Amino acid sequence: MGQAMVAITAEDCTGCDLCIPHCPFEALLPLLQCPPGFKKRPIIVRDEACVGCLSCIGSCPTDALHEIVIPLSSKQSPLLNPGEHPSTEIVIRWGPEGISSV
Repeated sequence: MGQAMVAITAEDCTGCDLCIPHCPFEALLPLLQCPPGFKKRPIIVRDEACVGCLSCIGSCPTDALHEIVIPLSSKQSPLLNPGEHPSTEIVIRWGPEGISSV
């Protein structure tokens, strides 16, 4: 069995941010700018930070989050060759203000 990771179906992500506090590794962050056609900024998975704990999957009300498995023999693993991501915004996940942008 290979490494499990989380992926997001961008079209299904509503930008509700409910998944963000469920990721202990800060692998889920909102885009810095809202792309055309979206009402809210969708979330992206930072491949280099995702350890495949899958803690976030159950938090998504639209089932936009899903598990992907990277085979052990994969030469295209995003863990070994992380791609470039669009700019994201830092999110303060814990504290008196709860979830909020910096």
